[in-house]
Amino acid sequence: MDSLTEPKLKTRDYVVVASMLFGLFFGAGNLIFPLHLGQLAGANWLPAALGFLVTAVVLPLLSVLAISATHAKGVYDVGLPLGKWFALAS
Repeated sequence: MDSLTEPKLKTRDYVVVASMLFGLFFGAGNLIFPLHLGQLAGANWLPAALGFLVTAVVLPLLSVLAISATHAKGVYDVGLPLGKWFALAS
């Protein structure tokens, strides 16, 4: 029930979060790297494409979902149940 007492996000906050998510999923690496990867992969394009999708789409999506599902304020809070040292290292 803490969400009832928290202040609502302002439009500026939504713009900041949206731009960060946009940068996470469509950064320069996701714009330039797939073309280079496809040229280098040649006939092995399927494993290269699957590897790129896992590392550039699935893992960032899972990290966003983990932060939102746990209502954590950051990566430290996500790793804290496994210990302070693990949380600091992650």
